[in-house]
Amino acid sequence: MKKSCQDIQEILVDYADGELSPGRSSEVAAHLETCENCRKLLEALQKSLGHATIIWEDGLRKAEAVEIPVQQKIRRIHWLRYATVAASIFIVVVTSLIWRGVSKPKKTGFSFEEIEKNINDSASAARLLAATELLAEYPDAKEIVEQQYRYIVRTYPQTPAAAKVKLKVQ
Repeated sequence: MKKSCQDIQEILVDYADGELSPGRSSEVAAHLETCENCRKLLEALQKSLGHATIIWEDGLRKAEAVEIPVQQKIRRIHWLRYATVAASIFIVVVTSLIWRGVSKPKKTGFSFEEIEKNINDSASAARLLAATELLAEYPDAKEIVEQQYRYIVRTYPQTPAAAKVKLKVQ
């Protein structure tokens, strides 16, 4: 079954990142062999992702270069202060254990898998939004950028990235 350009464009970022299954990846590759517009879009996405990677790595280098001053003189704390802190911690721990045993814990209603999925969705949406914003700098990519914004809102509606897109579109 031949995919339309819109279907391909919706998964093109995942294709550029190498995150598609081999079957879907070969479908996209076959479409790219015959569609010049999608090839140009892929090239623009790869440039945008390359720029984003460079910016990210540059930020990491700057963060690694930050030095936090260490206080040279450390005051001596008397044993009584240590004993007071230890007793306070002991009281807090015992009180919390007793309180936990007396009261029934409330269920949050979220499983680990749901939390992990929400984190992954937020990360994917944020990365897609960053790449789309880089792509928006190209005047010929306006229609593609709008499609990507719609895709973010439709696919990741509960993420902060979708909220940002909604504010931009309105």
